[in-house]
Amino acid sequence: MFKRRRGSKKQRPAEGAVLDSLAESGDTYEREATEGPYDVADAPEDEIRRIDLGAIRLPVPKGVGFQAQTDAKGNISQVLLTTGASALQLLVRAAPRSEGIWPEIREELAATVKGQGGETEEVEGRWGTELIAKVATKKGVNSVRFCGVDGPRWFVQATFQGQRALDEDAAPELDEALTKLVIDRGSIAMPVREPLPLKLPPKMAEEAAARIAQRKAEGGDGSRAIIAAGDTPRPQVRRKPSPRPKR
Repeated sequence: MFKRRRGSKKQRPAEGAVLDSLAESGDTYEREATEGPYDVADAPEDEIRRIDLGAIRLPVPKGVGFQAQTDAKGNISQVLLTTGASALQLLVRAAPRSEGIWPEIREELAATVKGQGGETEEVEGRWGTELIAKVATKKGVNSVRFCGVDGPRWFVQATFQGQRALDEDAAPELDEALTKLVIDRGSIAMPVREPLPLKLPPKMAEEAAARIAQRKAEGGDGSRAIIAAGDTPRPQVRRKPSPRPKR
């Protein structure tokens, strides 16, 4: 998506120790034509319906459902898109100004999966070099496909689950959503790899707060809620969170 030129001298900072706005000043990047995901500065003027989640503008194509795990203030901890027997989990992070972080994150994800007794395979797919991970569970083998997109000071980790993990043609609606995603990184300096803040729109946040308050009143867990939108039924995929590399 972005072609980056590295300076003659590269210094790798300690994980999470440097702010993205203070990355190596000797490095530059130049933009190439892209079909998405888009930086907000390059986003096309189209009629696509997107949900404003703060750092991202999330499209929800026809036949796709949206689910967000949130607290009472509308702060989102997980974003999931579903269709049929496939799902797409999105994570957006701050990244250095001058270089991509997907190769390094991919290595860490592979190490995490192997540490859990699983297997990994790197493949060339629709989103470049991708990582297919397989972990044995009591119900069989659970497969996920990790994809990464490096942008200007942001990074998108896309995790495909269910049928789409092994079949690139299984859920084109999810790839469409990823392609038309818009990232608004903002200008605030953040530690590299720090998740970008995501927040529900006001009406959805009010719904989440009401659900959490009701659950508290009934004596249940009153810290989180799942807010859903879109027009697809619950996915027939495992909802176990995917492993994340350390910051």
